[in-house]
Amino acid sequence: MKPLNNVRKITHLMTMNPGGPLAQVMILEAVRQYCGSVVAAGRPADNPTGIISAPAWYDTGLAIASQLDHWSNLDL
Repeated sequence: MKPLNNVRKITHLMTMNPGGPLAQVMILEAVRQYCGSVVAAGRPADNPTGIISAPAWYDTGLAIASQLDHWSNLDL
């Protein structure tokens, strides 16, 4: 079997899980909590020797947390 990319992994977890829709809620909640912890730690200084830019990681967490917060406040 060909290895799954990250999008396919998340799609599989959200659609092929015996928990059904509950799995979707759990995955979104896990992402929300993780991004919240990244943002709560504050924007770090850049480490030019790091493999991943710490400020970029923070900015990505902030963008995801903001989008999830926006969606949770919508009357859908």
